Amino acid sequence: MDLNETMHACGLACSTEGKATVSGTYFVDSLLANVCKLNVTRFPYEIARIAEDIAGGLLVTMPSALDFQHAQTGKYMEKLFGGIDGISTECRLRMLRLVENLTIGAGAVAYRTESMHGAGPPQAMKVMISRQANFNHKKSLAKNIACLDDVGVDC
Repeated sequence: MDLNETMHACGLACSTEGKATVSGTYFVDSLLANVCKLNVTRFPYEIARIAEDIAGGLLVTMPSALDFQHAQTGKYMEKLFGGIDGISTECRLRMLRLVENLTIGAGAVAYRTESMHGAGPPQAMKVMISRQANFNHKKSLAKNIACLDDVGVDC
């Protein structure tokens, strides 16, 4: 949810702060657009980390569906891998397979790589942010707020 809301908020911000060009086209605020893109590159990895933490070791040790269907082992699988009452073992394991697919499985490769590099590498976004963020002005504001000019401290 954070990922979608961040993209939405940053998309609105960079669009709202954008300006019309001489030709009449509209250009978003490049600094805010790069901040959005940089944040978006981090979230899928954090989502995967949290999902793997919650799911636990079953993501890499869960038996196959064939083990659950096997005449001899199926009843043990059902007993050992069942969860809370009202949620079938099959439902629980299907959800774990979905988490596996999106975090460490075949589906994760395209999703996470696209999230990282789909709008260019994060380092390029950091370069653009450092060029456009006017850090010297922000340092000056911080010095003023901290009243450092009054005491002659050079930071």
